[in-house]
Amino acid sequence: MSNAPLAGKKIAVLVESQFIPGEIRLYRECFAAYGATVELVSRLWGNPSLRFYSTVEPGVVDPLEWIDVDKDVDQVALEDYAAVIVSANYTSVRLRASERRDVTAANAAQVAREVPAARFFRRAMQNKAIVKGAACHGLWLLTPAPDLLAGRRVICNSVLIADVINAGGLYTPCVPNTLEKDQVVVDGDLVTNSSWHATEAFVDAIKDAILAGPARDATAPLPPLPEPRGKRHVLVMLSEWGYWGEELIGPLEEFDRDGYTVDFCTPTGKRPNAIPVSMDPDFFDPPLQRPVTSAEMAAKVRRYDDPSTPEGARLQHPISLAAWFPERPYYSAPAFVRLLEAYNRALEAARESIARYDAVLLVGGSGPVVDMVNNQRVHDVILAFLDAGKPIAAECYGVACLAFARDMNIRKSIIWGKHVTGHCLEYDYKDGTAFVKARDTFLDFNMGPPPYPLEFILRDATGPDGGFHGNFGHPTSVLVDWPFVTGRSTPDSALTGRKLIEVLDGDPPLRRWGW
Repeated sequence: MSNAPLAGKKIAVLVESQFIPGEIRLYRECFAAYGATVELVSRLWGNPSLRFYSTVEPGVVDPLEWIDVDKDVDQVALEDYAAVIVSANYTSVRLRASERRDVTAANAAQVAREVPAARFFRRAMQNKAIVKGAACHGLWLLTPAPDLLAGRRVICNSVLIADVINAGGLYTPCVPNTLEKDQVVVDGDLVTNSSWHATEAFVDAIKDAILAGPARDATAPLPPLPEPRGKRHVLVMLSEWGYWGEELIGPLEEFDRDGYTVDFCTPTGKRPNAIPVSMDPDFFDPPLQRPVTSAEMAAKVRRYDDPSTPEGARLQHPISLAAWFPERPYYSAPAFVRLLEAYNRALEAARESIARYDAVLLVGGSGPVVDMVNNQRVHDVILAFLDAGKPIAAECYGVACLAFARDMNIRKSIIWGKHVTGHCLEYDYKDGTAFVKARDTFLDFNMGPPPYPLEFILRDATGPDGGFHGNFGHPTSVLVDWPFVTGRSTPDSALTGRKLIEVLDGDPPLRRWGW
């Protein structure tokens, strides 16, 4: 068995009376096949060993069976185990039993947490090197610890869904039509199932988690750092509902020319698609009454929109912002304080991971209206760059993100007193605002005009000591007011990229320009 993947590993299975015999047999057989040893552990109440009886369900679990356990949760060394599993059925309920009779309203929560088995599993949850498994009803042993369950994706038997939700857990059912034997959810070092019938898949998931090692940190969604690394490293954020082609290509060519490394990021990690008319040199822009895309630029955008080209391959696997930055919980959520604490812990780790980047660029188009402008995770990225003293560039409708990215405690505009540009009122469509459903395909929805006049939002957000500069009638409009670089629309794209470079590497570094 020395070549078995789990050779030499030990697995602790917490049991009590009303265990399911078939489940315990599968643990022993399946883990043994992988080279691991299963040890049954329980609370022995001061005895050297105890005998526990199985559950009885006529026609399903029959007849009665017994197991002998001689390992007490308070006597074993937690660190000896590669995984700790709470078995299915009502074993977890019995393991929560307390002998204390001094329980009051003031100490009830503490008493529940300090029950030996709950305390043992709590310690396991705090150790990322140990894989935790909770089968069927097993999460009942963790609900006294909402600070550890809050924000974790789990599945369980339907009878304790409410308990899990009230403890801040994220109940995560499998996709429809998943067979009962396959209903397993993995959230890093925590593996859960909905029924003991999924025991084999459950064991396999635990085995895989053990072999994978401790859960990776918040930098995991980010790609490996390239070797050699570019002169600078820029994060480019794009919508999944359509970006204007030149507003990506213009600054990107500037970055490439100066030897910058560029990572692309979208809200959920889907490949971004260019707005079809931004690849059409014959498209007649209604507000300007002329074409706005040259034949040369249209050809470049088509190459980036095509996954089979070298240019298109660069956009094939963007960073998922949803996997990188956490989502802030609703204020009405059960266990809100625990969820907010979990959010802030994850947010701090994500904020630290932007250290690799020197700047961020928010690409425009109609798509940002859908999934970037009012996206809390996008706001958190912007605030992270702002607090780190790193420049933030935005184009067209992407500039709206700057107006709404606010500290939730202060809620003051971060561009208050700043000078910015963006899609001016004269550039707004009266009809035809559309979004991209898939590559080269519009969503069957015409919004008409944009949902808001961006110019008015930016005028209000910059306040009396700042200002919005539309520069209508001028060929370009790009403003630098440290740490912000803003570009009005399509013809300003390359200049936006160039000015961001001058902010980073100018001699001296550019801090004000265009107003």
